Amino acid sequence: MLPEIVKGFIILACIFIPLERILFLHKQKIFRLGWATDATYFFTGHFIGRSGAIVVTVILSLMTNLLNPELQSKVASQPVWLQLAEAVIVSDMAYYIAHRLLHEVPWLWQFHAVHHSIEHMDWLAAVRVHPCEQIFTQICKIMPLYWLGFTKESLVVYAVYSAAIAFLIHSNMKLKFGILKWFVATPQFHHWHHSKIPQIPNKNFAVQLPLLDLLFGTIYMPAQKMPHQYGISDSIPAGYIGQIFFPFSRRMKNAR
Repeated sequence: MLPEIVKGFIILACIFIPLERILFLHKQKIFRLGWATDATYFFTGHFIGRSGAIVVTVILSLMTNLLNPELQSKVASQPVWLQLAEAVIVSDMAYYIAHRLLHEVPWLWQFHAVHHSIEHMDWLAAVRVHPCEQIFTQICKIMPLYWLGFTKESLVVYAVYSAAIAFLIHSNMKLKFGILKWFVATPQFHHWHHSKIPQIPNKNFAVQLPLLDLLFGTIYMPAQKMPHQYGISDSIPAGYIGQIFFPFSRRMKNAR
């Protein structure tokens, strides 16, 4: 029997690779530069994600005095579909703040720069996230949901939805969502965040709800064009190990 993580990788590949060949935004190879590195992130990220959940549980166990059982009971009594809608709003608001910090705080940017080193966008690019950033953003996104008392069922549905959106917004697909593009993040929205055009990467901080960027004045989503170059000017190692140590080596150089 194949491990669940391997099955997940195969299923996602079977879904996104054909779609990216049919609905491609940019012509590029399936096994593009950095593909093996990102595949490594896919498998290691699965276990790192579990570590983040453990950290959240530990933190909450130390914050019992701040929990509101009455509020949690009211949240948990709602239908799962309503909890999901609320979870998207609450979680993406927290992520929006965390994401801006990753861009605006220099030492946090060193970790986030690894994700922005992607030069070829596709579904697998979604998982190129430094472990320290992954744990940081996971705590920011999940902590409010646990604190508010969302049920396990709603959290499972949210986790599936969140993962699906993450792969979708990085995918190499040309899609039009009409008015839904303001309520569901799309490649049209997120690709601009990865654009190599100066200043544009400081737009579109939300990852699920573009309305947040519209609300905070950080939206950039032109109707008739898409970016053609992705990445950053920083020199980031191409391999997985090099990228893991990059933020620490950069801090050591800056400290000299």
